[in-house]
Amino acid sequence: MHFNVGDVIDERFEVTGTCSEAGGMGAILFVKDIEGEITEEIVLKYCKEEDDEYIKRFRREVRLLTEFEGNSKVVQVLHHNVKHDPPYFVMRYYPDGDLTSLADELESDLQCQEEIINAMIACIAELHSQDVFHRDIKPQNFLCDGDSIVVSDFGLGMEPNSTSRFTSSSMFWGTQGFLPPEFQRGGFKHADASGDIFMLGKSVYVLLTRQDPTYLMDEGLPAPLFHVIERCCALDKTRRYQSLSDLKQALGLAFDVMLNRGGRLGEVNQLIATIKDRLVNEGKYKSSEVIEFIEKLSLLEHEDQVRICLDLEKRMFVILTHEKLRGHVDNFLKIYLEMIESENYGWSFAENIANNMQIIFNAEEIPARTRGKALDLAVEAATRMNRFAAMDTCNSMITSVDNNELGVHIAAIIQGKPDSFLSGIEPSQCKCDSIRAAIRAIKE
Repeated sequence: MHFNVGDVIDERFEVTGTCSEAGGMGAILFVKDIEGEITEEIVLKYCKEEDDEYIKRFRREVRLLTEFEGNSKVVQVLHHNVKHDPPYFVMRYYPDGDLTSLADELESDLQCQEEIINAMIACIAELHSQDVFHRDIKPQNFLCDGDSIVVSDFGLGMEPNSTSRFTSSSMFWGTQGFLPPEFQRGGFKHADASGDIFMLGKSVYVLLTRQDPTYLMDEGLPAPLFHVIERCCALDKTRRYQSLSDLKQALGLAFDVMLNRGGRLGEVNQLIATIKDRLVNEGKYKSSEVIEFIEKLSLLEHEDQVRICLDLEKRMFVILTHEKLRGHVDNFLKIYLEMIESENYGWSFAENIANNMQIIFNAEEIPARTRGKALDLAVEAATRMNRFAAMDTCNSMITSVDNNELGVHIAAIIQGKPDSFLSGIEPSQCKCDSIRAAIRAIKE
């Protein structure tokens, strides 16, 4: 169906021009309200297709939009008639266009990038708060409204427990390049938040690079931001951010670094978050990021070092034993000792320390001197906190040694702590002559 200038729709809205005919099922016309009730500049969107499924889609779009009446982050319906032929709704005209109009400004303005991306997240969060999923997120579906933006085009939106799911193949719905892979396997009919998060990542990528969204390339994007986009667009939906709040937090850390907020502490927080994300969601890490983390951790204030070391997870100590990182373990242990000596932790945390040090101690590829240092730190924590479980871990580390080179380092540690719990080890339990001799010496 086509309308010309001067036509009157539903005996009320006079067509004054064409705004857009690029939509999949809808066309948008400039109109004026001949009844004079709506005086602002408005456009009318109508369903230009006659197929029943398209009409159902259009009616659902109108219904979903009206459920967000008064919401400043969702385009507002000023008038609608879904029983009219063709069904239509009226909304205000947005002269600033969609987000693609901001591409030039976004290219070099990091602050603006952060504001716009957060605004996009906030718009979709309004939908998710009502368990509504958009399913067709792209830059063109966010309209600029002065200093704010609104989300539009709910033609593929789906509310919870929907009984009017599309019957056609999902290949015909949505925008190719933005669609998560599960949509191609029937997941379009059972969408969830992770699908919208995928498309948000693709939308941000397109806005900032103007590249085809099908394949992500990091050229021209800061590494912290590219990591966030990459996580959003993980092919395995379980490896994406599981909520918009998680995405927003990661985005904040990335821009902390890019905008130099929080200085070195912000950089370290972002690095450890990135390393953790890769380990949890991809089962891998970049050695360069871990090395950079250790180097920048050493430059922080003592209190910040302590806090970060207290939050480190077991998997971080495991990767420190890998080949490309072994040469940096000594530098890390110097920082970790600062945390131990601060005693700024609960007594039970001494066992965590002992277990973490045992990981390094058991890595035979690490130099004996460094392994001995790990044991020394574990003993120090167990002694300071008087934690018997940690002491048992230290004792098992010592009695397991059957390497003479390592045994010499362990013997020196024992001799330097004659009044510690190490004197309670039974020499006959030890496999190394030098360790047995050291224990006998402090017992005597």
